Amino acid sequence: MISFLFYDDERILYIYISIMSLSRPFDLIKDLNDSKHLWKIAVRITQIWYVQTPPKPGHLEMILMDSKGDKIQVTIRKDEFNKWSQCLLENNTYVMHNLNVLRNDLQYKACDHVYIM
Repeated sequence: MISFLFYDDERILYIYISIMSLSRPFDLIKDLNDSKHLWKIAVRITQIWYVQTPPKPGHLEMILMDSKGDKIQVTIRKDEFNKWSQCLLENNTYVMHNLNVLRNDLQYKACDHVYIM
């Protein structure tokens, strides 16, 4: 919201102009669910680690936290690992969008969110 102040003799007239952004607003982690894939979140990676459970190929695991302090667990499969492993760093902030959100049915959960990405 931008405000402009105009003076007209003894009266003061405020005119407020709303600027509409064409980009989608950020979603919060607490709102993520499996109903759509068009999510856009601003998050910090609080933890990141590599998981290897032979004979399966390894994968990358992360915990993301948004500005409200909510957290969600993320799994990056081996076929995507090489693409993202050098770019994603612990304690850095990222904007992520078009996410695949699934119900968290993992045996060992790193956080309490009902869903994982």
